Amino acid sequence: MIVRPPLGRRTGPTRRAGLSLLEVLLALAIFLFSLAAIGALVDFGNERSTATAMQTTATRLAQAKLAEVEAGAISVTAGGSGTFDEEPEWNWSVESGSATVANVYPITVRVWREVAGTTHEVTITQMVYDPAMMGNAAEAQPPATTDATSTGGTAGATGTTGTTSTGGSGR
Repeated sequence: MIVRPPLGRRTGPTRRAGLSLLEVLLALAIFLFSLAAIGALVDFGNERSTATAMQTTATRLAQAKLAEVEAGAISVTAGGSGTFDEEPEWNWSVESGSATVANVYPITVRVWREVAGTTHEVTITQMVYDPAMMGNAAEAQPPATTDATSTGGTAGATGTTGTTSTGGSGR
């Protein structure tokens, strides 16, 4: 007589439900590679954010220094260099070229800072009229007036022909 096992049971090796060691190792390797890639993307984003902030600050400082040149605080012919009072970690230099048009100079403002071995730099070049050659309101003279009868007009006339008012605002 042959003995058979009951119908719901198997004989021989059975498979357990779950994952094999190879499957776990493969899933772990994929996870670690993706984690490393995401970490590299985060680092790249931080570097770009820092570079953008540095670019913005350098541009603002360069424009401020160029405004000082335009106002006459820094000579357009001599230039200069140094650090900023409000942000001493930033350096600046102002260089002037030769005037191709009378009293108009090409001015180059360079602003830079070194952070962790990387130099962040902005350079602005602009033509600037020499502020020393500009007049001011205190030196301005009123326009010369002429006799109203000789010009045929009534500009400056006080009401009678031949007399003009000179100066004064009429108050």
